[in-house]
Amino acid sequence: METFQETEYGAGLHPTHIAAGWRNSLAQWLNNVLPRKVARLVVLWWEWSSDRRSIWLWMSRTSAHLALVLVACLALLLSAVHIPAWADRPQFSATDIFALQNVKQDTGAALAEVMARNGVAPKPNPWAPIALRANPHTEIPKRPRLGIITYTVQLGDTVQGIAAQFDLEPTTIMWANPAVEDAPDLLRIGQELIILPVDGVYHTVKEGDTLESIAKKYKVEVEAITSCPYNNLQPPDFPIEAGMKLIVPGGEKPWVPKVVTSYTGPIPEGARGTGLFQWPTLGYMTQGYWYGHRAIDIGVPVGTAVHAADGGFVSFAGWTDVGYGYLIVIDHANGFATYYAHLSNFYVIAGQKVERGQVIGSTGNTGWSSGPHLHFEIRYMGVPQNPRAYLP
Repeated sequence: METFQETEYGAGLHPTHIAAGWRNSLAQWLNNVLPRKVARLVVLWWEWSSDRRSIWLWMSRTSAHLALVLVACLALLLSAVHIPAWADRPQFSATDIFALQNVKQDTGAALAEVMARNGVAPKPNPWAPIALRANPHTEIPKRPRLGIITYTVQLGDTVQGIAAQFDLEPTTIMWANPAVEDAPDLLRIGQELIILPVDGVYHTVKEGDTLESIAKKYKVEVEAITSCPYNNLQPPDFPIEAGMKLIVPGGEKPWVPKVVTSYTGPIPEGARGTGLFQWPTLGYMTQGYWYGHRAIDIGVPVGTAVHAADGGFVSFAGWTDVGYGYLIVIDHANGFATYYAHLSNFYVIAGQKVERGQVIGSTGNTGWSSGPHLHFEIRYMGVPQNPRAYLP
């Protein structure tokens, strides 16, 4: 029967015979031949494997190898999709590559130039960097103000802070407001300040003033005044009259130091400074050194001890009418002098010798002051210096 089935199926029957008896033949093969074939295969497999454990080891190794082959094929497939063929890549010299890396012009134009020099027809460059999209968050440029405005002083305001808020120099705020010019330290909540649209001086025309005299006073050209659109001067004569307000763009005012009566008596023996200064009190700096405030302000509670920044003698101790309030001036007999202003009390007298670090008074809020602090100045030969350049 087995021979007949092998001959029958091995030799192959005519398709018409198969179509006629396919059901009977298939049934006989499944019932008689298939079990024997399967049994034979199992015996052969068992004889080939003397140890069943070797089969599992072989299968595990085979699976690992197949997995590795699949991963490699997948990597090659992906690289073939994203990377152009080597034959399509232009071959550049080291000089060309260096030029492409350091070129400052458009990358596409530079690549086309190098390819043309090497006899390569220009093609889309697969190696070109991806162009960045435009930033949708565009910064709106600052536009000049249309004219003069007013600003109301808020809690914590300083001349420097207000000037920075309007992109102006602190001197512009000071020169446009006489009260601030007289006392830059003194700002009161609710006080209204004139804010110019540009840096410069705000001048009130007086009898006898001319454009030439005004320009000379503030060190600018006449054209700077006449061409300023905020002045509305009419050509060709540009007439002005007393009481008129003019903006002088770029104008400057000379700085006039405050002077107090100094001690003229004999200098105490040995009253001389070392030239090394220490902090007169410890606190936080509320205002720095600038053109209109040639000192530093140290914020501290009223009554905080004030120490002599260096040795010397007291050349002034008392009340002033120029905004300092209670003031102490120490002459260090070496060209330097230090000022301690807005005090609530002082413990020395004019002509007295003092040592470096000695307590000379206490902080306060007297004079033209907008809060308790110590106004501290260092002058050399009468010229104010930035204290931060001398303090440790």
